[in-house]
Amino acid sequence: MPYREKVTKLATIAKNINEQHSGYLDSLKKGYSEIERDDFLWHFLLQSFSTMGRSSGWKGLIGNKDNYNQVTFHALSRLSNEERENVVKSVCRAAKIRMPDRKADFILGCFNVVTGMGGLKAAKQNLLSANGREGKMKFLQQFPGIGPKYARNIMMDVYHEDFRDSIALDIRIKAISEVLGLKFKKYQEHEEFFLDVARAAGLNGWELDRLMYNFRGDFESEIAKA
Repeated sequence: MPYREKVTKLATIAKNINEQHSGYLDSLKKGYSEIERDDFLWHFLLQSFSTMGRSSGWKGLIGNKDNYNQVTFHALSRLSNEERENVVKSVCRAAKIRMPDRKADFILGCFNVVTGMGGLKAAKQNLLSANGREGKMKFLQQFPGIGPKYARNIMMDVYHEDFRDSIALDIRIKAISEVLGLKFKKYQEHEEFFLDVARAAGLNGWELDRLMYNFRGDFESEIAKA
């Protein structure tokens, strides 16, 4: 099937799914208020590591407040280096997130980066003052464990205006590409395909991303029927 036909096919499906779940995207957009948190950057770094590789990890690290409260930036700031390492590794294992020791190293590395910037307030200010989407992505990718996907997703989770035409390519969205028989060598090419789909469906990239992430089964079922 030619490229444009695949774009049109997926755009029609996306438009129908959006209509079937009327109001869903608007409810997600209310997450914009999360950017007002003083610990915005740290919270979303933790959230990224909790879901990286397995979305169910959110429940153990973020949803479980006993675990979460031990690894807030302020809680970790009160500990010695050795105590901090022990606590983070213990919590990551207890939370049953994927690759707990590796994620613990990421969290410890991010703690050092934030500390080096002067703390949570300064780090957040540096992020939000970075120039446009590319500047903010470059800033976020200096944190251990944060690559192109999560550099986008952190800002997309709060519906930031610089990231409304972005796609955070994870295994669910890549699975939709596979069903369509699509393969891309570069992240940017893959993202651009979905942005073409979004435009054809009358959506922005963020809206299409969230629909595909949350209703992957619907997309795959409709692709198989079409």
